[in-house]
Amino acid sequence: MFSFDTLLHAGADELLAIFSATRTAPDMDADLRREQLAQQLGLRVPQLLCGLGFNATVPNLDAVQRALGFTHFEALVAARNYAFIHDVYRALTINNIVEIYAAIARFSESGTDWSDLVLTRVTNLESQLEETINPILIGGYKLEIRAIYDNRLASPGFVAGRLTPNHAVMRDLANENALMLERGAIEPLAFLECVGLSLDEKRRAVFKGLIPPLVADHFIRQLDSVEERLRFREALGSLGQ
Repeated sequence: MFSFDTLLHAGADELLAIFSATRTAPDMDADLRREQLAQQLGLRVPQLLCGLGFNATVPNLDAVQRALGFTHFEALVAARNYAFIHDVYRALTINNIVEIYAAIARFSESGTDWSDLVLTRVTNLESQLEETINPILIGGYKLEIRAIYDNRLASPGFVAGRLTPNHAVMRDLANENALMLERGAIEPLAFLECVGLSLDEKRRAVFKGLIPPLVADHFIRQLDSVEERLRFREALGSLGQ
């Protein structure tokens, strides 16, 4: 029995040793082969695909790719990405997903934009959240969004896509505005000037001390509404209380 983390982080020698101890028929159907390998290792198939597919050593291990029934790494990547995008805490646990985010932050894969892959998964996850109120799903979603920012996987394009009015509810659910600012994914002034954010969201960021006072003061001076300037001044003034 092997853990998901073992496959995700194992070196070449360890992986070759692991697979040398497995047994499958040479002419076995590829899907059945992966089912049997996963059972022998004590894992589910999506864990097998993602644990090995996101391991930075595997692209250079043809023997492991063949053992999984893939003729080249790109085929493994396609299966890996499908499992990562579509498995929502069924075979892949939230801990598995968080480990994947940490691993890919250190994994340079030619031609891969991790933020695109991450965004596709998040979009799928959010579509399920909109259909049902599930505490497990909500808890996992919050941890995933935090892991994305903690591991610097939120590209400027990713952040820009998140800062639109239609994502306001999800941003609030995951405390995403604070994560963006705390992890430096967006400059404070750019955050305040973003047209996709409501004034309430911007004022809360000022109130929480996430915006440097000089930056907040510069933004407040540009506001047309006297009432809004006063409300922002109150939020800024609360920091000294």
